[in-house]
Amino acid sequence: ALQLTFFCSQLTFFIIVFYEDRNFQGRSYVCKGDTSDLHSFFSRCNSAKVKGGFWVLYERPTSVTGHLKLKLFERPNFDGKTWEVTESTPSIQERFLCREIHSCKVQEGPCVFFEHANYRGHQYLLEKGEYRRHTEWGAMHATVGSIHQITTDC
Repeated sequence: ALQLTFFCSQLTFFIIVFYEDRNFQGRSYVCKGDTSDLHSFFSRCNSAKVKGGFWVLYERPTSVTGHLKLKLFERPNFDGKTWEVTESTPSIQERFLCREIHSCKVQEGPCVFFEHANYRGHQYLLEKGEYRRHTEWGAMHATVGSIHQITTDC
């Protein structure tokens, strides 16, 4: 059975609608905050529509502490200048005077890297672990414009 867990960001407007059937059909559940299990609302989820905010969905139950601790590196393989991040950062360039992050250690997380400042552009979910190159978190380029902490407090 599908266990669906999700956590939302701390934005002022966040709504997601889950549907039992594909193509936004069947019974639906409108959600405005965290939940650890959707089975009390319906037996399966085959589509979801984000009406506002930023959401992370997990296929299985997971635990998110709400703490963030990252080490960012200006070069691949954890080389070069190092910066530490412990909270959401809307502009990496303004805070650290750099545009590219080539490697990263997520010591506590998870978090989302955004391609552009102010949480815009391509998004990359990083969970606890080491990322020796930007390609390991799925990016084609090393540009990181902002970082958003994922918490369970919405």
